[in-house]
Amino acid sequence: MKTLITTLILLFALSAFAQESDEASEHAAAEKAAGQSTNPLSNITKLQVQPNFTWKDNSARTINVTTRIIQPTPFIFLPGIKSKNPEWYTIFRLEVPIIGQSFPNGNKDFDAVGLSDLILIDAVVKKTKWGMVGFGPGLIIPMKNPAQISIGKWGLGPSAVVFVTKVKGISFGVLAQQYWTFKGDENKDKMSFMIFQPIFNAIFNKGYFLSFSPLMNFNWTKSTYNIPLGLNFGKAFAKNLSAWIGPEYVVYGPQKGHTTLKFQINAMF
Repeated sequence: MKTLITTLILLFALSAFAQESDEASEHAAAEKAAGQSTNPLSNITKLQVQPNFTWKDNSARTINVTTRIIQPTPFIFLPGIKSKNPEWYTIFRLEVPIIGQSFPNGNKDFDAVGLSDLILIDAVVKKTKWGMVGFGPGLIIPMKNPAQISIGKWGLGPSAVVFVTKVKGISFGVLAQQYWTFKGDENKDKMSFMIFQPIFNAIFNKGYFLSFSPLMNFNWTKSTYNIPLGLNFGKAFAKNLSAWIGPEYVVYGPQKGHTTLKFQINAMF
C-alpha cells in the first residue's frame, strides 16, 4: 500500500513538473515571438495586416488598411550575391495600402477610395554584438488610383535602421526613409520628405508587450512636420502569431489634433 501511495505521489509530481515545463516553454516561445514581431530587422518572413482609423477635423474620416510583406533572404541586395556569413542578409519590405477617405463637411473633391502608393525597401542587414543595422534604397511606386490618395510621382532615396537588442526584454532604435520625388504627374509638385520612426519595445511575461513606434513625417519642401505620439499594447499568441492595438495623436504639425486607432495582425513563417 505504501509503495502504491509513493508511486502515485511521484507520478503526480512528475505530471505537475511536466505541465510547468510545458507552460514555461510556451511562455518562452511567446516572448521570443513578441521580440521577433516588434523587431523590424528580424530574420523571419512576416505578413502584416494593419487597419488604421483616423478622425480628422470637420468630421473627416480616413481608413488605411496596409498589408506589409517582409521577406528576408541570404542574398545581398537584388539580385545580389549569396552571403556566406549568417550575420549578413537582406530584407525586402513591401507596403500595399488601401485608403478610403471622406470629408463630409469639407471639400468633396478629396473623397476617394482606392489603392495608394506602394513602398518597397531593400535593406542589407548586419548583426552586431548590441543589435543590428540595416541600410539600402527605398522606392515609392505611384498608383494614382485615384489621384487624391497618391503623391503622383515616383520617389527614390536611402533608408536606414539601427536597432538595439542587447538588454533582455527591451529593444529600441530608429527607422528613417528619405525620398525625393521625380517623374510622374506633372500637376503634382516635386517633394523632398523623410518618414522617421522611433521604436521602443518592452517585452513582458507570456508574450505581452508594449511598443512605441509613431510614424513622423518631415516635408522639407514645404517645411512642415507632423509629429504623432502613441502607445501600442500587444501579445504574441503563439510562435508565429501576434497582434497589437493602440491610439495615436498628432501633437504638432498641420495635422495636429488628428487621432488614429491602429490595429495590427502579424503572422510569421
